[in-house]
Amino acid sequence: MSRNNFVHPPSPYRWVILLLVGFSSMVGGFSQYQMSALAFKIIPQFELTSVQFSSLVTAPMLLAVFASLPAGALGDRFGVKKVISVGAVISVIGNFYRVMADSYWELFISMILLTLCMTLINANFAKYFGIWFPKKQLGLAVGIYYLLCMSGATISLAVTAAFFESIYGAFLTAAFIMLGLTILWIVFAKNKPPGAEDLPVMPVMKYVRVAAKSRNVWLTGLATAFAMGAMVTMMTYLPTALTMVKGIAPSTAGLMTSVFTFGTLIGSLVLTVLCDKLGLMKAFVIFITLAGTAALYLSWIIPEGALVWILLAIAGFLAGSPLPILFTIPIRLKEIGPVYAGSAGGIVSTIQMLGGFVLPTFVIGKIAGENYDLLFILGCLAFVFIVIFTLLLPELGWRKQAKVQGASPPTQSY
Repeated sequence: MSRNNFVHPPSPYRWVILLLVGFSSMVGGFSQYQMSALAFKIIPQFELTSVQFSSLVTAPMLLAVFASLPAGALGDRFGVKKVISVGAVISVIGNFYRVMADSYWELFISMILLTLCMTLINANFAKYFGIWFPKKQLGLAVGIYYLLCMSGATISLAVTAAFFESIYGAFLTAAFIMLGLTILWIVFAKNKPPGAEDLPVMPVMKYVRVAAKSRNVWLTGLATAFAMGAMVTMMTYLPTALTMVKGIAPSTAGLMTSVFTFGTLIGSLVLTVLCDKLGLMKAFVIFITLAGTAALYLSWIIPEGALVWILLAIAGFLAGSPLPILFTIPIRLKEIGPVYAGSAGGIVSTIQMLGGFVLPTFVIGKIAGENYDLLFILGCLAFVFIVIFTLLLPELGWRKQAKVQGASPPTQSY
């Protein structure tokens, strides 16, 4: 049986699947970043130290490091719907448990539980979309997914403090939203479209072994690790750097950072679609990464003014977009395909989250200290490492594949 995409007519139901996956992940991000939005209330009410509060915010990332590989392997073995259904139910329990929490450890456990569904989705979404979507629509599907996924954090930070007077009300609202989405997921999600072949059932470790043997899976993971590490570094340190070095007011520095992150939000959709349209993944990722990194560095070295804002928007739009494109690579690999894509996605997610956790704090932050000029250089260098690992990957765009197979480019069907 071929490991590549199974041939079946595209089902219109794939758009329902996409929205279910995207909104489920969005709610996970919304719940997670309520902690940041309500920090001024949570820290005194629960008498938290800064280290304790930081651990509550980063708990989901640590969960992803340890749970992504098992999540992907279980998705390969039992099907994506079953695995995410279990995770969604646990996340509902975690959300309601957080409503009742009255200590640090209860909050910490609730944060682990309520973001489990998001972790399971992150490990399996590429596999799931690869089953439901034609190859030339993978970029569109992943772009929409990332847009919805990242919107959860953005919306949470924007509205939580403004719309909720109490921590209890904010947490309870998130819990009921997650409950509603879990019911929708269990009722409407399907493992595969009509006419698609059943994927082979094997022992869990067989999926992991095959995925782990692929050099390209590890290279993809390393590229995403530096992408995640570079992005987290910029979003973490950029406001402080602009204030401390450039003398920009904290409120303005925060707004400038939001311009960068908003650019990332738009680029994750527009550029993934454009990448599929062009049919050249490798060259496209290299170009947008280098161009975005150049814009980011220029935004730091030129004097404050309107051009800085424009360069930050361009930098976010370009340099923040390789991540969703890279995540479609495992499903496109001949040695992986939809059969082993869950385990491959789990490996990639694990390395990605390690990069996002280790690089900003223990590498870039540790080396640079309060030298923000050096920090910016190291952050830009992390983006350049995406290019280095991408150069070692095969070209998986449809133009190269069509040339190899001697066939016409595939047509899109909506």
